Amino acid sequence: MTSTSDTEPGRNWPRWIFWTFAAVALLLLVLEHRAHLLGWWLHALLGLCIVLLYLAVKYAGDATGKSGPR
Repeated sequence: MTSTSDTEPGRNWPRWIFWTFAAVALLLLVLEHRAHLLGWWLHALLGLCIVLLYLAVKYAGDATGKSGPR
C-alpha cells in the first residue's frame, strides 16, 4: 500500500491557491488604503495652497499701501 503524504505535488495545490488568494487580498487591501490616504493628503495640500495664496495676497496688499483685497 502507498500512503498519501502532504508532500505529494497534487496535495499542495490547495495550499498554493490559498496563499495566492491571501497575497492578492493583502495587496489589494494595502493599495486601497494607500489610495484613500493619498487622496486625503492631496485634498489637504490643495486646501493649504489656497490658504497660503490668500495670506500672500492679503499681506502683499498691506505692504503696497493697502491696495489689495481685505
